[in-house]
Amino acid sequence: MGGYIVVSSITYAYKARDLLERKGCRVQVERAPKDLSRCGCHFLLLIRNCPLQQAIAVLDAAHIRIIKSGGDHYGLSG
Repeated sequence: MGGYIVVSSITYAYKARDLLERKGCRVQVERAPKDLSRCGCHFLLLIRNCPLQQAIAVLDAAHIRIIKSGGDHYGLSG
C-alpha cells in the first residue's frame, strides 16, 4: 500500500501532506528527483499506510494538481 505523488510546489506538498495525514496516511515530503520532474520546483509525496488511489481522490477533491503518480516508492527513501 502506498506510492508516490508529484505536486507543483512546496506549498501544495505541505497542504497535501496535511490533508492526507488527517485521513490516516503517513506522508513524507521530498524534492522530486530529476527523472520524475524536469522542473526543479516540483515536490514528491511518499505515501504510506493508504492506497494510492485513495490519496489521489483526496487531493483531487481538494483541487491539488497532481503532476505524476506511481504505485511504488520509485526506489526512493520511503
